[in-house]
Amino acid sequence: MMQDWHNIYTQQRGNAMNKLDQKIGAWSGPIFAAFLGAALMVPGFFPLPSPQLTVDEVVAIYQGRTGLIRVGVVLAFIGITFVVPFAAVISTQMRRMHGISQMAIYLQLGAGAAGAIVVLLPFLVIGVASFRPDRDPQLTMMLNDTAWLGFITVFPLAVAQNVGLAMGTLMDKSARPVFPRWVGYFNLWVGLLFIPAVLAFFLKSGPFAWDGLISFWLAACAFFGWLLVMTYVLLKAIGESDAGA
Repeated sequence: MMQDWHNIYTQQRGNAMNKLDQKIGAWSGPIFAAFLGAALMVPGFFPLPSPQLTVDEVVAIYQGRTGLIRVGVVLAFIGITFVVPFAAVISTQMRRMHGISQMAIYLQLGAGAAGAIVVLLPFLVIGVASFRPDRDPQLTMMLNDTAWLGFITVFPLAVAQNVGLAMGTLMDKSARPVFPRWVGYFNLWVGLLFIPAVLAFFLKSGPFAWDGLISFWLAACAFFGWLLVMTYVLLKAIGESDAGA
């Protein structure tokens, strides 16, 4: 009898801990968004500096805001640590789906986790540029271009994550699907909205420049909207899994 009660207690405690860690993972998305927003706003990088700035104007930014830029880099690095648990909890819930390809789960997890590097590297480059703001102005200009082009145009991993999540959601044959079907179509549309940013390599002005309406603003709205939507459906799915759904 005592052993039975111990087993029940252990199982309930394990379920509670599982519930807690998954909810932490789900809230990691908005936490990352908050840190990323702060990382851009503190140094005055929101909206993004124009690709049409001259060398002298770019150098003046790094020399005049050196300390704030470094703080922004630190904030970005802290925020990026929350990307991986967010991707992990999505795949945890995807494992509850029935009749889906395992590739969808690992595609979402691998692309989502690797996405942390995609966000980290541009801020690393910005940190390097701020480390010696009195270096050759042309080198500072090159680092600045590398950072913002890298931040805006590296869409493949984001698209792969969206596709993996859409595949699983649309293939789910559960009696009560883990995510509603509209989440699958939503992810496909979000992935498509990231692709035009690649045109920032060709244009320094207009909607497709790295600070433009489509390459930056539309993609940013899609990304932050995706984080909020996925946080909502994740928390709902976690609650339903605890209820035995």
